[in-house]
Amino acid sequence: MKTLQARLIALALILDGAPVAPSTMAWAETASSPAVNNWADLRAVLASCWTVPADTEGSQIAFRFGLNKTGGMRSPPLVRSRQLKGDQEARKRFEDAAFAALSRCFPMRITPVFGAILGESPIRLRLVNTPPTAAYQINNNITIFAPR
Repeated sequence: MKTLQARLIALALILDGAPVAPSTMAWAETASSPAVNNWADLRAVLASCWTVPADTEGSQIAFRFGLNKTGGMRSPPLVRSRQLKGDQEARKRFEDAAFAALSRCFPMRITPVFGAILGESPIRLRLVNTPPTAAYQINNNITIFAPR
């Protein structure tokens, strides 16, 4: 549990604007990155930030968090559920990779119109390492399956 608390504190520091190394800056802060303008764009960006660790098949983790109108997290993500498979090291790698994906993705560059929508919508994100199935993908309910 201490490890999870340390990750949340580190993520909160990053999200609150503490200095970070350039390699940990958000994906969408580069000048050539297009601004996120809708839910499909947001899903694509989130999928691009996640690197699925080996030997974690069957694992999944679900987060809930809010975004502000400028594309940053309003507070650290809340883990709503987790089902981690494999040995202790594999479970840790999967959870660490999920938190790393969030820290790589946010803040992200978004359009003002979509930013107004995000400011009112809690995000429910599931990162899943199972074969893709039909998933509830309406607006702020987002499931990202591991690439096959």
